Amino acid sequence: MIKQVLVMGGSYFIGKKIVDALLDNNYSVYTLNRGTRENNDKRVINLKCDRNDTEQINTILSKYSFDIVIDVSALNESQVEILYNSLNKENLKQFVFISSSAVYDVENFSIPYSEETPLKENKYWTSYGTNKIEAEYFLIEKFQNTQRDLIILRPPYVYGENNYAQRESLIFEHICNDKPIIIPYNGSTSLQFIYTTDLANIILNLLNTNLDRISIFNVGNKKAITIKEWIECCAKVVGKKAKVIEYDYNNYNRKERDFFPFFNYNNVLDISKISKLYNIETDFSIGLKNAFEWYCNNVDSIFFKENVTQNEQNILGELNYL
Repeated sequence: MIKQVLVMGGSYFIGKKIVDALLDNNYSVYTLNRGTRENNDKRVINLKCDRNDTEQINTILSKYSFDIVIDVSALNESQVEILYNSLNKENLKQFVFISSSAVYDVENFSIPYSEETPLKENKYWTSYGTNKIEAEYFLIEKFQNTQRDLIILRPPYVYGENNYAQRESLIFEHICNDKPIIIPYNGSTSLQFIYTTDLANIILNLLNTNLDRISIFNVGNKKAITIKEWIECCAKVVGKKAKVIEYDYNNYNRKERDFFPFFNYNNVLDISKISKLYNIETDFSIGLKNAFEWYCNNVDSIFFKENVTQNEQNILGELNYL
């Protein structure tokens, strides 16, 4: 029997890759989102709804019963609670929640962070991280004494085609247009990534694996790279040398996110647990090449944040670079 899957979100970036992977493996796929950007695959049933509207989501989901729910878009406990209460759970067997590496107490523990590292608000992610923690706790409480499986995934930085977070696209744009890239200090901070296709394939694998009732996995590439190495990788796929400016932002009373797409802390996860079940990884250069091709095909529709652009100009002026 074909399994019925509800993907919360499902029309862009991570959600779209998950939907594509499910379709390629003969699942019946439904998406639920506000409909601002629909998945145009005719095999997908798009349910239009604001997930924060309790009455609306109750009305829509009362008509369906899903075997699997994959929540890509939830940001906090309220959203997962509304969804959970709205679901007809008669056939529900698996629930996947995409959490984040932002949940870890990165200020008091060292890398790599394992699934056992304590969870706590940190100065980088603040409420984003605590909201994800609260969402995890809610789901664990609801599923721990049931016959249904809960899978929680904690990715670091996700990259790839359709990335709405202006990360690799920002670097591609700067390299293509010979703009200097301002980096925090000397660029030695370690970053860990995961390609959207790999994340989707991990989910597919876990859906077909006999797991504990509550399973939590860090997911990410095997090797972390420094900020400078990341920019060099981006430059290699573009085919041009990047112009890099090292910047002591604290000395100018600025924050790293004023001009750079990542926080300046070592975000590296221990992925040994998931690697025992799924150990296939897209070569980083191939993933970036695909992301760059998408950027080139969509460059006219990508608009970078005006405040970041203005901050860059101000910093370059301060450094007498202009």
